[in-house]
Formats: sequence, structure tokens, C-alpha cells
Amino acid sequence: MRALRVLLVVLFIAGVIAVGVLTFQLIAPRETVLVPAEGGTYVEGVVGAPKNLNPLLCPASEVDRDVCSLIFSGLTRLTESGEAQPDLAESWTVSSDGITYTFTLRPDARWEDGEPITAQDVAFTVKLLQDPSFPGLSTLSQAWSDVTVIPVSERTVQFQLSRPRASFLNHTAIGLLPSHLLSGTTAVALPNSPFNLQPVGSGPWRVTSISTGASGIASIELEPSSTYFGARPKLDRLVFRYFPTSAALLDAFRNGEVDGMANLSHEALTEAERLPETVIYTMPQARFAALLFNLRPDSGVIALTEPAVRQALLLALDRPAIIRDVLQGRAVLADTPMIPGTWAWSAEVRLPGRDLERARDLLVKAGYSRAVVAPFNTEVWQKDGEPVSFTLLTPDSGIYPEVARAMAQQWRDLGIPVAVLPVRGLVPNFLARRQFQAALVEILLEGDPDPLALWHGSRRDRGANFTGWDNAEVNEWLEQAHQTLDRAVRIELYQRFQKRFAEELPAIPLYYPAYTYVLSSRVRNVQVGPIVYPSDRFRSLSEWTINLRRVPVTPAPDAAQ
Repeated sequence: MRALRVLLVVLFIAGVIAVGVLTFQLIAPRETVLVPAEGGTYVEGVVGAPKNLNPLLCPASEVDRDVCSLIFSGLTRLTESGEAQPDLAESWTVSSDGITYTFTLRPDARWEDGEPITAQDVAFTVKLLQDPSFPGLSTLSQAWSDVTVIPVSERTVQFQLSRPRASFLNHTAIGLLPSHLLSGTTAVALPNSPFNLQPVGSGPWRVTSISTGASGIASIELEPSSTYFGARPKLDRLVFRYFPTSAALLDAFRNGEVDGMANLSHEALTEAERLPETVIYTMPQARFAALLFNLRPDSGVIALTEPAVRQALLLALDRPAIIRDVLQGRAVLADTPMIPGTWAWSAEVRLPGRDLERARDLLVKAGYSRAVVAPFNTEVWQKDGEPVSFTLLTPDSGIYPEVARAMAQQWRDLGIPVAVLPVRGLVPNFLARRQFQAALVEILLEGDPDPLALWHGSRRDRGANFTGWDNAEVNEWLEQAHQTLDRAVRIELYQRFQKRFAEELPAIPLYYPAYTYVLSSRVRNVQVGPIVYPSDRFRSLSEWTINLRRVPVTPAPDAAQ
């Protein structure tokens, strides 16, 4: 018994000591740090409101595309450099003649309702795009118009083209639609389908609720998909809130109601950059702003058909000053109609800076002289009584009118009067009808940089070659590059194209605009890079975090040990 009592006393003392040590550890001050943690809700404010949560219709609206990019997937997806990578397709092959593409779907590709994604879904989606009554962008339907779709098996689908087309993979990134839910729906019925407000997709996120107001959709809530094959997002919830104006969105950001802002006006961005606890992300875009000339003799300005006059107009421009003063530095100087960083861009082509003396010499050598010509009350450049003067059309929204007015002022310094006319629907109402003299536009170059549709002579009357440029050698180079899959050959052909473009200037490349994204500093792990569409800002969304958790700092090992 004595031994037992001694043992109990020893155990009691040991227990007291252990409790004391534990208590000390709990109450003693310890160094800790906050680290990103999973969970939480990210709320983004957007100016505008979506209408169609349908991957075939959303390309017409960047606001629609934001949500569609998260809830739908295509066979492929485009990387920052415009290269196609596997998405719903795990692999594909291309026949030696460049005509047949065979895609194999991932075995774990599922719709949000659990149904497998099959070759029938691919065929169904393409058939809608090929329908003559397709109500979406005409460029989408044109891209698929000459393609035959063959479902080989449940997981294998084949596309047969009428001719080789190096840029075909661009179009396989379009989101797919579930045939088991939309079978029987015609293309013309897509805009009014209930599916647009109850989408079932295949992307990393799913829609959980949509709230509407007097002016349409007010907010959309999403959560991580339970069937997506890729990495699960660290956030628990994503909310889009829609605002009628940039001012209303800025107020919501100041009040802590939203964590990020998209689609802000140029003026609102300037104000947002001054807000506290704000992080500004600037991303290069796969697009360029350019001054297009109408080179047709019936455009009303014969002078614009002369390369020397167009070169003089370039030399009169101070493009870096426009980027600095008008765009507040949110752009990069452009020298070619290709995007820097892509394999097709030429680093050798450099357009000259402002040189008014050289511009005057070019005009004199081309037979122009200064004279007072009606209806101008000052001397202007003219030849045979025809003044060098034109109307510059520009979109009536955004920063474009300011850019156009800055260019017009610089041309006045040379003695060339230019009238700036902001218009609505610049492309469909004026460019597509070839009813313009000069126009300030922003041109998107998505995925493969094939510029044939923009500059080939065969597209001068119908198509996107709005300038009417028709150079036989250029046409041949663009055709060869359009049809060959040999990257080295295409690079050489596009180098020639860019040099000739700089010589003849059917358009003046102005700048590559940057996309500015505003986030609260509480949003972490955001990684950005070059983008094609504004929705590409979500490329790293799966890694974003809002929550924080406190963890003890692990002491560094003693270097002397």
C-alpha cells in the first residue's frame, strides 16, 4: 500500500506539471501570421447586365461572356498566347492534308446534372451554329459553315473541313450545349429559351440563383461545380452584381458591397485608382486600335487612296502623347496589326514617330501644295483643287471620341482639317456598308492570328476588309498562311505581310489597349497575364482567396546547430 501511495503521489505531481506546461503554452504569447484560407464569397460589380447565359449567344456581350466562361466549357480553351489547349477534349489529331480533325472527349467530362458529355452534344451544338436562322454573331456561323460533323463514337467526334484552315482550332473553344436538355430547340428559339436563365453547363462553376429587377438581371450567384473534372475553386461562392452606371458601382465599392469592379468607364478607372486598399491589375489585350482608311475611289477623298498621303498622316501623329495624355498610359504603342508576344508578331517592324517636316516633304513630292480652298478659311493641302480633308468616324462611347479629337488636332498642325463624328453602331451601320472615309476602330485578334478576313482583297466588298485594300502579293501570302499548318512557313509569310502593311498603310496601327481590373486588397492569389477577352481575367480564379486564418510561426532552425 505504501508503494501504491508513493506511485499515486508521483503521478499526481507529474499530472500537475503537465497541466501547467500545457496551460503555459496556451496562454503564453506566441508569434502568429495570417495566411489565405479556403472558403468565403467574392462579389464582383459589373456595369451592365447579362441577357443570355448561353455559350452560343454570349460572345455578343462581354457581360454575358463573363458568366458563360465560368459555367461552360469547349473542346479546347485558348491560352494567354492564343494557343489551343485541351479542355473537354483530352486530345485530337489532324490529318496530313489538314482537312480532318478527330477529337477524343475526356472520360470524366460531365454536365452539371451528372450526364456524360458526348459526341452528340458536340454535333448538336455545331448544327445550331450552322442553322441559317442562327441569331448569334455571324462570324461564329461563318466559321462552321463549311464543316461536316461526324460523331464516331460516344467519346470521339470528327470534323471535316472543305479546305485546310490553320485557324480552325480557334473555333473549337466555343462552349458546348447539352443535347439531352435542348433537343428539339431550334437556333432561332435560343434567345427566348428558359435555358438562358436556368443554364446547365460543364465548367468549374454552376449557377445557384438569379435575381431580377425592373431593368433585368440584378445579380447571379454561383458555386463550385460538383461534376467538373478540373481543380475545385478555393472560394465557396461567387456573386456578380450588376449596376447601371460606373458611378453607382464605385459607390458600392467604397461601401464595401463589392470586392471587384469590371467594365468601368475610363473616367471611373481614374477615380478608382486613387481609392485606398485597392489593387489595380493591368492586362494586355489581344486587340489593337487602328485608324482605317476607305481606299475605294468612291469614298469621297481621293487623297486617302495615295500611300504618300497616308504616310504623311502617320508622321503628323504623336501616338505616344495620345497614350500618355488621353489614355493615361493604359495602352502600348502599336506598330503592326499583330499582337506582341504571339508567334506571328514582327519585332522588326517599327513605324516612325512624329515628324511634321518629313510629312510636308512627302505631300510636296506627291504633288500637293498649300492653298485656301473653299469652304476652309485657312490654307490646307490640296491637289487639283481637291483638299486633303476627311471625316473621322468613331464610336460614340468610351474613350474613342477623345482619342479621335486628339488625332484631329495633331493633323490640323500639319494643315489637314479633319471633322470628328461619333456614331452609334460604327461597324454594322457604316463600316459593313462601306460608308465612311476614315474610322477609329478596335480590332480583336483571338487565338490564331490569321488576318486573312481583315486584309485579303476578296473580302473588300463583303466581309471584314473594310478598307478595301487589295494587294496581289499580300493576298497570295495570306492565302498560303491560311492553309498551311507549317508554323515556320506561316511566320515567314506574316513577316512579309507586316512589312508591306507598314509601307502601304491601309490603316494606321495606334495602340494595343490594356484591360484595367480593380480589386479590393482583401482578394488574394490573383494572377493575371495577357487576355483575349475581359472574361479571361478569371483564368486563375480557382486560386483566388478571400478568407484568412491565423497560424503560428514555425521558428527557423538554428543555423549553428
